[in-house]
Amino acid sequence: MPQEPADAVDLTVVARREALGRRLKDLRGAAGLSQAQLAQAAGMNRVFYVGVEGGRRNVSVDKVFALADALKVDVAELFRDLNSRITPPDPSDG
Repeated sequence: MPQEPADAVDLTVVARREALGRRLKDLRGAAGLSQAQLAQAAGMNRVFYVGVEGGRRNVSVDKVFALADALKVDVAELFRDLNSRITPPDPSDG
């Protein structure tokens, strides 16, 4: 079982991944795709994609471009307003 983040830096990384995951979920929904369909279209394993969308997995640049292609959006669209989607970590959670 993965260890929980121990400090605010790790919590910030997790918050960023979660924000990207929420953005992907929104774009996937707008495209009318299931998680399995998007994963297949992007050439990745469904379980891995579920982890990315859930903010538990780190995604490579290659996979970011594959996701954008599968969603038929410019790669910049994946990151549009991402900073406003980041929920700052609560230091008391560490």
